[in-house]
Order: sequence, then structure tokens, then C-alpha cells
Amino acid sequence: MTHEELERRLVKEEVSPDAYDLTGLEKRKFEAYCLERGENGWVVYYRERGIHRDERLFSLENDACLFLLGQILRDPTTRIQKEK
Repeated sequence: MTHEELERRLVKEEVSPDAYDLTGLEKRKFEAYCLERGENGWVVYYRERGIHRDERLFSLENDACLFLLGQILRDPTTRIQKEK
């Protein structure tokens, strides 16, 4: 899975775009699940008020994307809130 495929899957799953950052550059999102290309591979972490939490390093983009997808889908607060 590539980060482009991951983004398409997140849209399909109705995950709020505010819940994730697939570049690591969207600093305006104070709390987000993040994927970032690093010097030694792909880094996945949760950013909370600028602090990287639970950082994991993956050598393969596929592995990083699958891990991040699982993290996001397990968190019920990431879904788009529908009005009743």
C-alpha cells in the first residue's frame, strides 16, 4: 500500500481529514495520526500539541501505511461526525 492508496482508503472509510497527516508537514493539525518519509524509512506517530508520541519506524512504505491504517480505524474519534 502506498500513501496515496492509504489516503483513498481513509476517504472511503469516512475518516475525518483532520485526523491524519500523510506528509508530516501539516503542523496546523495539533492532534493527528502522521506518516512521514524519513532518512531511514517511513515514520508513523501520533502528534499531540507538537509532540510525537508512539513513534515507529518502518523500512517499507507498505508496512507503515498498513500500521497507520490499523491505528486510525481502531480509533472511533477519527470518523467524520454526521449530523443527526
